[in-house]
Amino acid sequence: MTTHNTDQDAQHDLEIENAARDRHQLRTLAVAITSISVVLFAVVVAILYAVPLNRIWFLNFPLGFYLLAQGLVLFAVFVTFWYVRVQERIDLTRSMNEEIT
Repeated sequence: MTTHNTDQDAQHDLEIENAARDRHQLRTLAVAITSISVVLFAVVVAILYAVPLNRIWFLNFPLGFYLLAQGLVLFAVFVTFWYVRVQERIDLTRSMNEEIT
């Protein structure tokens, strides 16, 4: 009987671990897709509004040109740092929830 209970406990622990891993992967995937979507949306918006923005000047450059040349790169770097911060929180939450065996 004890062998049967031990097998059931091991199976139960494995199911819990798989569920935790799946939640972690889904959260990671959601954050990654969100980050990429936000950057791609910003690129599309900057391209669509480049001509009207070029009527405005910033640092002796047309604003549409400046956004596409510099602004979107800076925005992508900002989103990358945000992604890393959120991913670290997700990883920390998972590591805190794991049992020490």
